[in-house]
Amino acid sequence: MGQIQTSIGLITGMPIADTVDNLMAIASRPRERLVERTSTLQAEQVAVTELTAALASMQFITGSLGSEDLYDEKNVSSSDSGILTATASGDPIKGTYHFTAVRTAQSQQLLSSAFKDDTDPLGGGKLSFRFGDHLERSAELNLFGGGEGISRGMINITDRSGATARIDLTKALTVDDVLKAINDNYDINVTATAVGDRLRLTDNTGKTDSNLIVEDIGRGTTAQSLGLGGINTAETVVDGQDMLSLFEDIDLDALNDGRGIRIDDVLDDISYELRDGTTGTIDLSPIIEGSAEVDRERSLGDIMEVINAAEPDKLRVEIAPDGDRLMVTDLTAGSGTFSFSDFGEGHVLEDLGLARESVDGVIIGGRILAGAKTVLTSSLDGGNGFGQLGTLELTDRSGLSDTVDLSDAETLQEIIETINHADVGITAQINAAKNGIELVDTTGMSASHMIVANGDAETATAEKLGIAIDADVTSVGSGDLHLQVISANTALSSLNGGDGVSKGSMTITDSFGRHAELDLRKSGMDTIADVITEINRLGIGVLAEINATGDGIRLTDTAGGASTLTVTENGSTAAKDLHLLGEAQTVDVDGTPTQIIDGSMTYVIELEETDSLEDLRAKINDLDAGVTAMTFVDGSSKPFRLVLGSERTGTAGAMLFDTSQLGFSLTESVRAEDALLVFGQSDTPANSILVSSSSNKFDSVLPGVKLTINSASDRLVSVNVTTSDSGLVANVRTMVENYNSFRGKLDELTAYNPETEVGSILTGSAAALRLDSELSYFLSGRFGGAGAIKSLGEVGVGMKDDGTLELDEFVLRSRFRDDPQAVQDFFTTETYGMSDKFDRLIETLSGEDSSLLTNRIETLATRIENNETRIANMDEQLESQQDRLYLEFYRMEIAIGKMQAGLSAIEALQPVPPIVSTRN
Repeated sequence: MGQIQTSIGLITGMPIADTVDNLMAIASRPRERLVERTSTLQAEQVAVTELTAALASMQFITGSLGSEDLYDEKNVSSSDSGILTATASGDPIKGTYHFTAVRTAQSQQLLSSAFKDDTDPLGGGKLSFRFGDHLERSAELNLFGGGEGISRGMINITDRSGATARIDLTKALTVDDVLKAINDNYDINVTATAVGDRLRLTDNTGKTDSNLIVEDIGRGTTAQSLGLGGINTAETVVDGQDMLSLFEDIDLDALNDGRGIRIDDVLDDISYELRDGTTGTIDLSPIIEGSAEVDRERSLGDIMEVINAAEPDKLRVEIAPDGDRLMVTDLTAGSGTFSFSDFGEGHVLEDLGLARESVDGVIIGGRILAGAKTVLTSSLDGGNGFGQLGTLELTDRSGLSDTVDLSDAETLQEIIETINHADVGITAQINAAKNGIELVDTTGMSASHMIVANGDAETATAEKLGIAIDADVTSVGSGDLHLQVISANTALSSLNGGDGVSKGSMTITDSFGRHAELDLRKSGMDTIADVITEINRLGIGVLAEINATGDGIRLTDTAGGASTLTVTENGSTAAKDLHLLGEAQTVDVDGTPTQIIDGSMTYVIELEETDSLEDLRAKINDLDAGVTAMTFVDGSSKPFRLVLGSERTGTAGAMLFDTSQLGFSLTESVRAEDALLVFGQSDTPANSILVSSSSNKFDSVLPGVKLTINSASDRLVSVNVTTSDSGLVANVRTMVENYNSFRGKLDELTAYNPETEVGSILTGSAAALRLDSELSYFLSGRFGGAGAIKSLGEVGVGMKDDGTLELDEFVLRSRFRDDPQAVQDFFTTETYGMSDKFDRLIETLSGEDSSLLTNRIETLATRIENNETRIANMDEQLESQQDRLYLEFYRMEIAIGKMQAGLSAIEALQPVPPIVSTRN
């Protein structure tokens, strides 16, 4: 309804608006009192909510005090962090552990022969290099003595001149370490070499003043464990005992020059037929019953156990007497033929050396453990081996000829030694690049060509070895014999000199344009085999396998489309790290043009005729392959040298360079070495453990502790693992702070000023009084239970006169140090412990279900909601009342206006004059 649009009555002149406002102010007083009361309730609601939140923070921190893990925290410290840093990484065991940081890891460096100018043309050719093993692969000493390893210590060697040297082998990990320690000693003139499974000492003095003698020092057994114990001979060359042989606990990864054993996770591995007609298959990695996991074999003994369990009374596998191979015996009798074969397309028997014919019910396997410092011939040609070798016809430059038989050679060293025993002036040796062999004529004559020819046409041995020659030369080299350095079992983390492979993804697109993502972030993507298997499961026309040179993965397009097989990155460097990034090349495969991406991890640099040393340096650095090249000027008449350095530390970062086509040589100026750490008392090597790392970090030597060598020293460093009170103290301190914060808020909300007689929002509140009394009583009271500690005061938490808490950290730390279990029990004991009891108290005071504060908040919320509803109703009533008052005043104005109009009309009336008669 409309209202009068003026605050003054037009007729009466009355102040209508002021009058209505005054009347409405009187009518609104009940509403204002209700609004004021509601505001008070809202303020109380906020106050109670603040107290609830403060109690929740206390409940959380005291809950942490109830966790037993808090009392198991460890503090890890090093007595000399300048030498060895120690940090906690898990849950280490308390104690004091002694370490000696023997050596820091260092990177390999190579120095070239001299050049007159770094801008002169080199004449063209190829340079290749890669990370990984070489043909003089050094065995680890922990394989000696059937896996017992060697007793590290000191030995004395006396040469035939009578000179004696003390050889320190306390830090030897490999055969190379032993040979280097002996050969680098200038007090004696003795050369140590590795031959087969033993060490050989050669006296170079030409004297006969003394026997050649090897002795252990004191009670040590180092010489004995090396197979050199008891040597005391007038001979100039003496071989130690055979100390390297198979044993049941040997890791599979140690077999076949690190290639291991390829076991199928899905299909059976071995088929067999015995002489009595028994047949069957053997699964070396069955699925664990009730699980999706594979029961994977880890050691040679695991495999032997499974094979022997197949036919316990009929079939037996064992280590052959020479210790280098396996032997399988058919224990049955019959007219049949005993045979072992790989199941399907498997390779287990091939890898176990048992893919052979039986003789009289026995299969004598091939060698699967190479030797102290050599590799198996089966590891060459990319892991394909050379098949059956035969004879070589050798003719030296004097015209003298001889035939050598290599048919029994199973290692490269056996090939070299057999050639060197020929009655000709030709010496075989590992080439400078350590990737092949070379034969050198030593006669100094020229009556004949140097000739190396096949002794039989069937085996073509000279061609297989790459040493066939009939020319006016004094040497012939095999070139790269392609030792397999990448196998199915190779860990991705070991690739690229130990730098590993990025855990990312890549897209593979076949020649039909079909593409799929290979994601290395998936669980279980740890080895080359995992990558190959995953690629072959992608469902596109691409086949993945180990390449022919055994140094990478090869992708072959099987789709036969018109496009190009490609591999691209998906935001990582995974494809680059696997050397698969890019487009395929079309090559001839058995007469068919085929698209191939060869992920060879051997880098090859092509030099043009005009390329110089500086160009070579730039091309190496442009590869970004983990190798740095620089030129060095020594100030001589031929001052320029190429310096090559690995960017990876440790033996994993050692490089294999082949410069044979470029006419210059490389010499190792700095040997790649792993960091060495002795665990235990270094002055008693027999009771200590020597461990190595390609970096300076040791994450698994001491469980739960990460160790980092910062500098090498012979000083003993103690690593102390103690129970840490830092977490406990921090939690108790936080509990005290949180309570005091709560206490301050409670005091503020319940404060009363007697001078002004003005209280706070919760002054006199029953809930506030209960909070005060119950919490004060709890925190200052005693706790039940069987623990030795009964109150917070005993752990340094006291209550001051103002009701707040204070913490004496010295008391808490002392009590925890003296009786950590009592402190733990006080806080953590179920039901009676401080944490559990406080949790229950807080639940009754401020928990979600029917607690003191929760009920109060709900009551306040209900009253506030009801009041707000009443206020809304009163607002409607007041608005109607205001409209009604304005309407009544409007009507009054109209009525008065009408009355005034009537009066005016009356006043306007004129009196009627009397009528005068005109009649006579």
